[in-house]
Amino acid sequence: MAQQWVPGTLDQTFGSVGKLTTDFFGAPDEINAVAAMWDGRFVAAGTVTGRNLTGTGSSPNLAVARYLPNGTLDPTFGTNGLAMFDRSGNVDEGFAVKVLPDRSVLVAGSQAPTAYQDFALVKLRPDGSLDTSFGAAGVGGRTGSVLLDVGGPSQHDEGRLLAVQSNGKIIVAGHTTVPVGGFRYRRTTVARFSADGVLDTSFGGNNTGYVVLDGAYPADAQTGDYVTAIATNQRGDLPANDSITLAGYTANRNNAYVVRLTRDGVLDTTFNGTGRVNLVAGTSSGVQTGLSDLRAARIDDAGRLVLVGTSNDRGFTFLRLLANGSLDTTFGMNGRTLVKLSTVSQYDEPRALALQGNGKIVASGYATTTPSGAPQPDFFIVRLSADGLPDQGFGDGQGRMTVGVSAGTEQSRSLAVEPSGKLLVAGLALNASGPHDDFAVLRAYGDPDRIFADGLEQPLF
Repeated sequence: MAQQWVPGTLDQTFGSVGKLTTDFFGAPDEINAVAAMWDGRFVAAGTVTGRNLTGTGSSPNLAVARYLPNGTLDPTFGTNGLAMFDRSGNVDEGFAVKVLPDRSVLVAGSQAPTAYQDFALVKLRPDGSLDTSFGAAGVGGRTGSVLLDVGGPSQHDEGRLLAVQSNGKIIVAGHTTVPVGGFRYRRTTVARFSADGVLDTSFGGNNTGYVVLDGAYPADAQTGDYVTAIATNQRGDLPANDSITLAGYTANRNNAYVVRLTRDGVLDTTFNGTGRVNLVAGTSSGVQTGLSDLRAARIDDAGRLVLVGTSNDRGFTFLRLLANGSLDTTFGMNGRTLVKLSTVSQYDEPRALALQGNGKIVASGYATTTPSGAPQPDFFIVRLSADGLPDQGFGDGQGRMTVGVSAGTEQSRSLAVEPSGKLLVAGLALNASGPHDDFAVLRAYGDPDRIFADGLEQPLF
């Protein structure tokens, strides 16, 4: 008998009773991004500790794995389902992934040609090999990847996020560091590349191809900013005008920020008059307001910006902004929704956000549980209705679903809604026999609604 579709329960046809872990080489691995494909397969990007390209030893390598619909590795991709790339024996990491309409794969992250990392953008063919029509020039063609050094050869630059504009140009966002008062502090940095992986010097208005944003906390320049999201719609695309909306937070300042750039990398002053919104965590009449950090953002079909982060109440905190940057007070309870599982002294933290085809809002991260008496983080999925209230038809009846993928500590770092409406939740889980972290993925039932994939509507039911 076919399994019944119950929102907020595991799909028992996937992996082992709805979840899986993958240990590639008996060393630390982690998924930072996951993307669904229309045929039920999916790709996961992150870091796999494996053999160095040259010489002896191993190191963390930028990696992409492709899985079949049942959760087994796809042997037609890479080497037994894994494509792994080392630059110099130093730390290389994948942080964002996008499957293009021709099934090629873009990955953004950081690679280290020396001891210091640079922005990295990699393109793979559908079979997992490097696309030699893309990226920096190499012997007999291109290399399939391109690096960008913003801060100089003795400074780290960190690529973290990826989006593709309607003309095929590629946006990569992350961090560089700037000197302030004798020290260096992180700043949000956005670059644009052509569809074939060449830095686009028309972006940002300064002939460099990238823009380094001013600090989001003007009261103190000696603070660092972390960018955590490029807001895309349900299908993973930028809005029709290709504007670039970034979300993140300022370290140790209870300050979250949203910045909107035009398609060409200058501040969009139609957003809040300045291109910027700060959301400061605080209390008003005993009620929590604002956010201390932002972890993910999406743009809904009405052009509103759905946000999730944390604040002093240590849970999943959702807000929605109108297209002009003002708070949408019709969302949740007076514009804010908190969903929490653990006690007031423990942390539940989001890391990813997605929208279903029917407008429902899904977030994932971790919640603090006590399965053996000691607190530990487990996968945590939260679903809200389109108006921002916890969806009582999902999970435990309060819009919550907690899953222990392994017996140890774990967290979700990425989330995707499949064309079928099922939810892919991915991250890392502790391997008890290692101990080290492994790739971890679960598939849960969402709603059986239609979702656009690769630009085409795919009715699954």
